[in-house]
Amino acid sequence: MARLLFGLLLFATVFAQSTFLPRLNPFQVTPDLVLVLLFLWAAHHSVREALLWVFITGIVIDVIAIDPLGANGLALVIVVVLSHPMRIRPWQFNLMSAMLLVMLATVIHGVTLYSLRGISISSVIAIQAVIHALLAPLIYLSLRLIGR
Repeated sequence: MARLLFGLLLFATVFAQSTFLPRLNPFQVTPDLVLVLLFLWAAHHSVREALLWVFITGIVIDVIAIDPLGANGLALVIVVVLSHPMRIRPWQFNLMSAMLLVMLATVIHGVTLYSLRGISISSVIAIQAVIHALLAPLIYLSLRLIGR
């Protein structure tokens, strides 16, 4: 049941983030809620399952954003890789380490995605990384409620 609710939340977020959220946001920087959702899901579930979610989500985002097929999926793979330390004993879900790893994942994801799109890298990535770090605890709490 938790996987079904997560899938519905993830794809509702993908569509909201791709369609009307950028128009409602008065700022230049829009948070990538999908990245944070996938990071926190991958931190608590198997790598195989997380990669499946990344693949499906990446294809859907590519189709909606009219990006080269596989660009978003490839850029989101780093989210699964960087969520792995959250399972190791010294890091095991600590809020500060999750926030730092989300920031790092955001920067690497942004650089990878901009280079795959052929766009020059901007300073927006750093601001987005800070926003993601601040949103991570709130999204974690919502995922905990879904998991119950």
